[in-house]
Amino acid sequence: MKMKIILCAGILLVAVLICGCTTSSQQSTVAADIQPPNLIGNWTGTMTGYVYGIGYTNFSGYTMTLRITEQNDRIFSGEITFSEQSGWESVACAGAIGRDGRTITLVETGGADGGGYSSGYLVAPDEMELIYSVVSDPFSIAMDVLKKS
Repeated sequence: MKMKIILCAGILLVAVLICGCTTSSQQSTVAADIQPPNLIGNWTGTMTGYVYGIGYTNFSGYTMTLRITEQNDRIFSGEITFSEQSGWESVACAGAIGRDGRTITLVETGGADGGGYSSGYLVAPDEMELIYSVVSDPFSIAMDVLKKS
């Protein structure tokens, strides 16, 4: 029950942040004029993280590719592929670019961990950092650093 309350509170907080309810009207007017960056393409990189019961890991041998295939203004969709020597796994994803043109929120479905949420930002036009979290058992968190190719 406690995990459900924490999950609901987290989702509510993300919704408030996405809606921009934490900014003043003057900032919102200026931010609305920012043209969202074009994220369509392949973003590839590495992951480091923590998995409950396993510990800290750099996911050695894994490569992550975020393939963004569609974008409509600040909303985008595509798939994420996790590759290693023994094979690969792909999951569907969709995301949103914040009003500031740098903040990213991403949700993915399926996969070995049942799917999760990422939040992050564009470090540069061709680089992003995402923080991925899963609340299922075992819970996990990872930092993904991706570069556009």
